Amino acid sequence: MTEISRRPAKRFRSVETEGSRPVDQIFSATLRLLGTKNFDDISVADILGASKVSRTTFYFYFSSKFTVLSGLLEQAMNDIFDSVQPFLSRADEDSPEDALERSIRAVTSAWHRHRTVLQAAAHHWHSDPGLNALWLQIAERFISAGAEEIERERAAGKITSTEPGRTLASVLFWGTERVLYVAGLGVESTLKDEEAAVGPLVAMWHGTLYG
Repeated sequence: MTEISRRPAKRFRSVETEGSRPVDQIFSATLRLLGTKNFDDISVADILGASKVSRTTFYFYFSSKFTVLSGLLEQAMNDIFDSVQPFLSRADEDSPEDALERSIRAVTSAWHRHRTVLQAAAHHWHSDPGLNALWLQIAERFISAGAEEIERERAAGKITSTEPGRTLASVLFWGTERVLYVAGLGVESTLKDEEAAVGPLVAMWHGTLYG
C-alpha cells in the first residue's frame, strides 16, 4: 500500500528534541490519570499535582488539558503509523486476506496500547477546535492513503466494488475506528476487546473491497 506520511506537530517535535523533562512529566502524569479517571473528570490541577510541575511551567507548554491530549494523541498515532507501515506493502504472493489481517492486527494491537488516549480523543474531538483539527487530519492521512491504494488495486483488476475509492476508504476507516472504540469499551459481548475485532474487521474490509 501507499506509504502514509508522518508529520508530527512542530510544537511537540521541537519540545521532544530539546529533551524537555516538564513535558514528559505532564504527558506521563496525564496518561496515569487516564488510567483511573475519565478525561472529563481530569483538571489541570490534577495534572499539576500528578506531574509535580508548576502552573507557570504547564502553561508555558500547553494552553489547556486539551492541548495535552492532542500531544498524546499525536504520539499515539505516530506509534500506530510506525507499527502498521511494515505491513502496508502486499507481496505478489500474498492473498488479500493475509495482507489485510497483518495490517488490521497491527492497527488493533497499537490501538490497544493507546486505548485510553484514543477513547478520550474520540469522546472530545468534536468539542475542542485544536483536537478536532488534529483528529480530522489523522483521519485524512489514513483515508487519502487508503483511497489511493484502492484505486491502484482497482486499476489492477483486483477491486470488485464500483464505489469511488474515497468513499470506500472513508467508510472503512470510520467503521474500523468505531469498532475498535466499542471493543475497547467492552460494552458489546461479542467484542470483548480489540483482539476479538480482528476477524470481523478483516471480513468487513475483504467483503467491501474484494466481494
